[in-house]
Amino acid sequence: MELGCKIYEKLKGGESLTDEDKKILKEIIKKEFKFLAEQNILPTPENYARWFFVFCYVVENKIDASVNELIELYYKIFKDAKVDLRLTVDIEHIAKEVRNIVKDYINTIQRYDRDIDEKKEELKKYSDKTNSVNLQNILEKIKDLQQTNQDLVNELKAKERELERLRKEISTLREQAHVDFLTGLKNRRSIEKALNDFLKDLHSYGYPFVVIMIDLNKFKQINDTYGHVVGDCILKQVGELLRKYLRAKDIVGRYGGDEFIVILTGVNLDVGIKVAQRLFSVIKNHIFRCDSLELSISASFGILEVSKNFKNIKEILEAVDKKLYEAKEKEPDHIAY
Repeated sequence: MELGCKIYEKLKGGESLTDEDKKILKEIIKKEFKFLAEQNILPTPENYARWFFVFCYVVENKIDASVNELIELYYKIFKDAKVDLRLTVDIEHIAKEVRNIVKDYINTIQRYDRDIDEKKEELKKYSDKTNSVNLQNILEKIKDLQQTNQDLVNELKAKERELERLRKEISTLREQAHVDFLTGLKNRRSIEKALNDFLKDLHSYGYPFVVIMIDLNKFKQINDTYGHVVGDCILKQVGELLRKYLRAKDIVGRYGGDEFIVILTGVNLDVGIKVAQRLFSVIKNHIFRCDSLELSISASFGILEVSKNFKNIKEILEAVDKKLYEAKEKEPDHIAY
């Protein structure tokens, strides 16, 4: 049996999905996100796409697979078969489309039911006058049909609620794919995308921006002395401080470990330096309370005004990282630009 996914190929080729395709799609989405949640699989865009392909294959071929079999299938598809999966399907959009179809079905059935009610009243009046047995039988069948319709409406409404719950779960998972789970800031993937977008704007429209890389001083010693729980507590509070003292339109994220990146939009180096100095003072003067401990830390700041000379984000990150390295050696301010 070929390791493929017909719906994936249709989506990839921009083809319209049939009603049957949409029914299968709903089952794929339901099974996939239940599996990701139960197995604690990080909901990154790549994981979305890969596991979508796996569950598409399973559902289309009506395979009742265990967790271990699903994992074996995953490795078979993406190692042995070497599937090139570059399309991340917009699952939230498709789930919404399926939900709208269900809503249309409900509205259609209810509209037909109202029409039946009107005709039934006319037949009942005529039946009472003529005392017709045939008409009485027809009225009984209409009553049965209306009950069937009502049962179907109730079932569809239950499915509609389930789809809405699923849509919200998907929306939350998509958001989490761009967020650092510990601090609630943007994660590395999201930061790099933002840098790429701002660099394009700089080259196209001359829109300036400044990048600040922040590293907590002697953070390893804190982890070694007090443990990672205290270290995580400090990282969370640093994230809160950065959010509090930056503008809403500034981008702030955890780049990894105890490193943070701030992107200041529409400003020059002078403004960037002032922002870094303010953040330096805020962090240095803050008392970090973790359980019964009260700790103080400082941070180093590398500041870079990005110019059109930079061709890609790799060059930007290397340049600001170099500034950060210089800042680590500077006393007492730990700021380099």
